[in-house]
Amino acid sequence: MPMTHSRAQIKVNGGLLETLPGPKLKLGGNKRSPVVGNRGLIGYSEATEPAELDCEIALTPGTSLAQLRDITDATLTYEADTGQTYVVRNAFVTEAIEVSAGDGGKVALKFSGDPAQEMGV
Repeated sequence: MPMTHSRAQIKVNGGLLETLPGPKLKLGGNKRSPVVGNRGLIGYSEATEPAELDCEIALTPGTSLAQLRDITDATLTYEADTGQTYVVRNAFVTEAIEVSAGDGGKVALKFSGDPAQEMGV
């Protein structure tokens, strides 16, 4: 029976984030929309969507929220425990950082960047 994806390691510019369970990666890439004419479907149009990565990390001694907030032009790496690795270039933090006390001191991080590239396929 094959293993299924349950854990991921997230790196920013090669440095490992201490992520809590449940990070989400939206690969981005071509979004296709139908084009409808007077007599029905004509075809489709394409637009590029950015990649998005949502994760939570634990707030520990030495964690700089200011450094996290100021991340721009970064290289993100999403390494799945099933062997897939995705790289998002030109990434940046998209939203103000939110911190929640308890349960590991959760810090919510949201990133966006160029569409993700699958490595080593």
